Amino acid sequence: MLKGHGGDIYGLARELGCRPEDILDFSSNCSPLPYPDGFHSFIMEHLHQLHWLPEVDSHSIRLLLSEIYNLPPEAFLMGNGTTEWIFSIPLLAEMKQAVIPLPTYSDYIDAARLAGLKTVTVPAFPVSESLDNKEPLQMELLNSLDRAISPGSLVYLCNPNNPTGQFVAPSPLMELISSHPDSIFVVDESYAQFVGDDHETSLITHEVRDNLIVLRSFSKIYGIPGLRVGSIVGRGDIFSRLEQQARPWSVNRMAQLALHFLLGHPDLVKVTREFCQQERNYLIKEITAMDGIAPIQAATHFFLAKVSLPDKSGAESSRILAERLRTKGILIRDCSNFIGLDKGYIRISPNIREANNILLKQMQKTIVELRS
Repeated sequence: MLKGHGGDIYGLARELGCRPEDILDFSSNCSPLPYPDGFHSFIMEHLHQLHWLPEVDSHSIRLLLSEIYNLPPEAFLMGNGTTEWIFSIPLLAEMKQAVIPLPTYSDYIDAARLAGLKTVTVPAFPVSESLDNKEPLQMELLNSLDRAISPGSLVYLCNPNNPTGQFVAPSPLMELISSHPDSIFVVDESYAQFVGDDHETSLITHEVRDNLIVLRSFSKIYGIPGLRVGSIVGRGDIFSRLEQQARPWSVNRMAQLALHFLLGHPDLVKVTREFCQQERNYLIKEITAMDGIAPIQAATHFFLAKVSLPDKSGAESSRILAERLRTKGILIRDCSNFIGLDKGYIRISPNIREANNILLKQMQKTIVELRS
């Protein structure tokens, strides 16, 4: 089983002998907001549907997405989170190699290697003092990818990227995709809605080309990672093969019902984005004032921070800080296992203000302890 991701509140709760809900999680990049009014009563009203099989292909959800994005329902496939598609695509794509810019989400490399693909990694996400959607960084990334791609490549691109938070605008990215028609691009937009509206951030509001598959996660923006539901958008031969191989009932009925409700509240995305951006800015401002931790502004709600704290054992500062906070029931992401990222970084995703203040207080206390 693949491990090493954020959000393991269950494991930490077992360590500390407490309840999972007692853990403060800043590691999973999901919306921390409560569900909108009426959500719980809607779920309870339809709870009897657990007696039934779910829609075999989530047809009603595909119809809703079709109306929202003005695409045919056949352009959408639903699955058990985007993870299902990340691992399915390289098995069916029949490509020669996978091209993956680093540092990025580790499942892309894992999926390519499990499929037996040669993996070409590109150090395309340089970390600097600010990663807040800067055009030179965008062009540096695209140029690095352009040089690495050859015919028959399967290109994974997280946009905006995890863990760095860098974002590439749709137009120049579409130019790169168009210039390599013999390669397949898998663009993961799990965090795009935290950056801006779909027409500003998503490729699915542009032409969906035959060599493009867009991954869309509902876990992050709606805060429903426990339901495991995601979609892909595309067309063409590889998309048809994915549709033919899709598993029946891959999305459970509770997930279908939750999406039916949440997609019917379009203002929720904007409210969530604005809240998370506000709390990100608050955290960055407060952490910047701390000695030994340097946060890096990014396009996303989550952000990296470079940790430089003294420790007699010689251990990495990021790991020491993360471990100290774990003992207090607080999860941040130690990024030392991200391939291609220098050591000493943590990643933080904002929570509600009360929780954020607890994090700040415990971070400052830990810094004082280590420096004394």
